Amino acid sequence: MKRDFDEISDDEWANHSFKPSRILTTTQNGKHKSNSSSSASFHPPLESFAFKKPQQNSFSSVVDDCVQVTEHFNLEDDDVEEEEETTRPSAVNRGRRFVVDDDDEDEEVEERERGGDLAEVYDIKSSDEEWEEEGLAVEDDDLVGKALQKCSKISVELKRELYGSGVTSCDRYAEVEASSVKIVTQDDIDAACAVADSDFQPVLKPYQLVGVNFLLLLHRKGIGGAILADEMGLGKTIQAITYLTLLKYLHNDPGPHLIVCPASLLENWERELKKWCPSFSVLQYHGAMRSAYSKELGSLAKAGLPPPFNVLLVCYSLFERHSAQQKDDRKILKRWQWSCVIMDEAHALKDKNSYRWKNLMSVARNANQRLMLTGTPLQNDLHELWSLLEFMMPDLFATEDEDLKKLLNAEDGDLIGRMKSILGPFILRRLKSDVMQQLVPKIQRVEYVSMEKHQEYAYKEAIEEYRAVSHARIAKVSDGDPNTIVGVLPQRQISNYFVQFRKIANHPLLVRRIYSDEDVIRFAKKLHPMSAFGSECTLERVIEELKSYSDFSIHRLLLYHDINEKKGILSDKYVMLSAKCRALAELLPDLKKCGHRVLIFSQWTSMLDILEWTLDVLGFTYRRLDGSTQVTERQAIVDAFNNDTSISACLLSTRAGGQGLNLTGADTVIIHDLDFNPQIDRQAEDRCHRIGQTKPVTIYRLVTKGTVDENVYEIAKRKLVLDAAVLESGVEVNNEGDTLTMGEILSSLLMV
Repeated sequence: MKRDFDEISDDEWANHSFKPSRILTTTQNGKHKSNSSSSASFHPPLESFAFKKPQQNSFSSVVDDCVQVTEHFNLEDDDVEEEEETTRPSAVNRGRRFVVDDDDEDEEVEERERGGDLAEVYDIKSSDEEWEEEGLAVEDDDLVGKALQKCSKISVELKRELYGSGVTSCDRYAEVEASSVKIVTQDDIDAACAVADSDFQPVLKPYQLVGVNFLLLLHRKGIGGAILADEMGLGKTIQAITYLTLLKYLHNDPGPHLIVCPASLLENWERELKKWCPSFSVLQYHGAMRSAYSKELGSLAKAGLPPPFNVLLVCYSLFERHSAQQKDDRKILKRWQWSCVIMDEAHALKDKNSYRWKNLMSVARNANQRLMLTGTPLQNDLHELWSLLEFMMPDLFATEDEDLKKLLNAEDGDLIGRMKSILGPFILRRLKSDVMQQLVPKIQRVEYVSMEKHQEYAYKEAIEEYRAVSHARIAKVSDGDPNTIVGVLPQRQISNYFVQFRKIANHPLLVRRIYSDEDVIRFAKKLHPMSAFGSECTLERVIEELKSYSDFSIHRLLLYHDINEKKGILSDKYVMLSAKCRALAELLPDLKKCGHRVLIFSQWTSMLDILEWTLDVLGFTYRRLDGSTQVTERQAIVDAFNNDTSISACLLSTRAGGQGLNLTGADTVIIHDLDFNPQIDRQAEDRCHRIGQTKPVTIYRLVTKGTVDENVYEIAKRKLVLDAAVLESGVEVNNEGDTLTMGEILSSLLMV
């Protein structure tokens, strides 16, 4: 099999690992024909396709038996005023959740993203008979079993179409070119995306062409839900956009289409749509112009007129909040019949009891197709799997909450495996290791750094202070375990202690140790007459506020108000009190000298502020992007960094900057402070290790020795191993006792 990026030849398609059931070849006159011996039984050739709605009766025998659909999801916004609290226990957190961001404030990555080279495995039965036997003996009141049985029938037929009737086994769906279906070729892509007087070449990688054909097959079969779950950096956006273009080119279906994504990705979506779908009218419904658009769109919708766009771009926040404006926006969206609703970074839809899920479902359920884009594999959580199934195929899987709670047992490993097996043909997931042998290598390095003296003193002082408080608290609790603080100290206090240790491990200026209480009172007396905290704030309140500030926060306040007296503004030497900043001061000049450009990620914006100071001291030109960066400015920052090689570094918050952005102008990533969830950091790595990168990528992880940093790193490593075990086994794995909680880590520090 060739491994370059040319179009897949007919010979390649004919020699897949699974024998094709239908191969399209090209005759001398350019017409497509089928070389199947029984071509009459197959769908008509490409040129005879005419526009029609997806054939909902493709599986009429199945749909007739569907679970009855209630009006529960035809929601007016007033029906979702308060999010219901689920009573089920939360699943064990393995750092991974199924994708279909997250939430906008954390840039929609709260549900854990997947990266790296771990393979995703979908268990598929060894024969068609085994597939058909699933759930045949379900009880009358077994709604879950009935729904799975119906979905299984669809899954069997789709599997036959994908792999051919002669296939007797299939270990996994995520094959590079495993599917036998070839509806379009690169020539069709060229014709559909052609732009006069443009140098743009709409060339897809071979595996991307397979992905587009996969989506076209589901459309042809009238299947209303699909998941494109390729690993991050493999071009899911381009595949989805090309699919929309082909719907118009092949089926005369111009939309309207709705694309829902994190706010940070709106600009990128609009840019790629204009590049790959030049004939489409694209409207970004966000920001300052939204109010003006709302009036126009509302008038058109009420009059029953078609929308003035082919694609509408919105962000998830439109489905989360309940302002009058957003309620009106959702009512407008419900009035139109959407052809395809695409959910990017769709982790947000794992909880069917959330505002997002219900409000978005009320808009998307009547669409011809719902397409979820995600870089994360399925999580072994029945409720999340069911939420996914129900969003994909609401007619089959709609259930009342109480019924679902009764029917789903979180420990039912057999049902988990069965649901995953049935879901297999509706999901396309490829890993970089599967499809991108020519992708540049990614080198992982862990840099252990030793604390500077000032930093070490601060860390020891924190241990002594918190140890005294913990022992005093335990002494008051006669029945408490003297060896642990878990259950003794309030959870919030445990969390606060742990965060303080992490701050010191990052930089001692993130706590207050340099400025004494006397210094704080003196500064307060200077700042109070300046109304630095407002004209109504008393001196006592200013003092109280300043005492809660870190050294760095006080330094910035003094700098802003130009108060440079004794022990006032800190000199540049203080920025190097951190082991990590000292390491950067040694590493970055060497990288710059060798022509490398760097992305530096941190979870804390205050740490990013200190890193800015560090880069200023080192004389580096840089850009910064975090959660406070305006959506309209983010793409401009990305473009400036990618195109201007004089910019040596880009500072990003791990969650805001670690999602969806293409920063291939860099070839080095520095994870300044690690996340408990390794998938979050993996997602950050893939901002530059992705399609379009031409240089090897090096990842540096900074770990401060002798601190909780080491615990976090070990936990992250164990989670990666656990994630791999979960994927390979297909059953629930209990990681309780395998990973240390914050309380257990603190107990090892303080209970000695």
